[in-house]
Order: sequence, then C-alpha cells, then structure tokens
Amino acid sequence: MNRNMDAFVPGFISGTWPGDRIDSQPGPPPLIDRAGDLVVAGGTVRWTSPAYENEGGGRSHPVPDGTYPVYAGSVPWEDEDNGPRYYVTSLFIPLAEPGPLAASSWDDGYDGGGPVFESYACLWSERASRATLPHWGDDRSEFLLRTEKELLSGDALSRRGNWTDEVVDPETGANVLAFPVYFDISMTGFEARGEDGRLVGLLFTTW
Repeated sequence: MNRNMDAFVPGFISGTWPGDRIDSQPGPPPLIDRAGDLVVAGGTVRWTSPAYENEGGGRSHPVPDGTYPVYAGSVPWEDEDNGPRYYVTSLFIPLAEPGPLAASSWDDGYDGGGPVFESYACLWSERASRATLPHWGDDRSEFLLRTEKELLSGDALSRRGNWTDEVVDPETGANVLAFPVYFDISMTGFEARGEDGRLVGLLFTTW
C-alpha cells in the first residue's frame, strides 16, 4: 500500500470523521498511530471483545484476504493515583490507496448500535478468531489469557501504543491485533465506499 498512507490517514480521519452522528461522541481521537498490519484470512474482519464472541456480539465486514495497515486512535484518561491511562477508542483500516479514499463517503454506521466492549478488544479475521477462541468447555484460550494479562497491566495502560500483535494461524499468517479499551462501552462501525460502491475503508469507534 502507498508509502504516503501514514501521512494521509490522520488528516483523512479528522476531516471526514463520521462520529458526530453518534450521541455523546466527542470527535476524532487526539492521538493516531500506526498499530501494525492485519493479515486477513477468511474474508471478513471484526473488532470485538472475546467475552462476547460466542454470543454473536460482533458484526463482520467483508474484506478480501490480504494484508492491510491498521491505525489506532487513542485517548489518555487522567487517573488521580496513577497518572494518564491510554485506551484505544477507534481503529481505521484503509482498503485502498489515498486517492480512492479521499473520494469516498461514509455510510450511516450500525443501525441500533453495536457490540459492547469489556476491557480489551481483538481485531481479527475469520481464520484468526477460529484459531484463538476457546475450545468447547474452556472459559478462555491460552492466547486470550496471555493477551489480557499483557494489555491490562498497569505498565501497559500507562504508555501510548500499548497494543499487541500476534500471528495465530501459521498456515495463512493471520494475526490478531488486540487493544485495551474502556470497559462497558459500545462500539459502532462505518464503511467508506467509493463512487462505484466499492468498499475502500473501515472505521470502528467507541461511544
């Protein structure tokens, strides 16, 4: 993908931010960082808290298999005892070059709201989620226990860029990007589409 994407994304997000359609949405995140690349295998992408996966708590978006950059928007919350705590409030995944993105428009987002987050949330494709969700009879997989411990430590929450990235399906290279999120908060998702109707970007945001 175009090397200029890192320079393009912050202005694109701030200039086209659709979150003002959501009640109590404060606006675009003040901090935007390149979180890494998501390897998609299985044709769909979603951002969900694992605790709700088996309850149908996520909404999937069709994304062609491939590798895509991911940008995380963060907000520092001031903790009186421990200083700032950094939580990720939005994710943007460009699926096209800056030109088509600049000419695109956002849809209206999820009708009736989206899933609820609890402490942390995973961005994954179908193959990655199937590789990491607990087996029948288990509460949580080893991967999820390890990820939760790493993300929710005091040290992790006190620094910017506090997400994890792990390949969970060696056959396809599918990975999981996991992020600390403010607990008990809702999420919605927007699709950016070009004039021809092609999906060119995804934006997930909490509210």
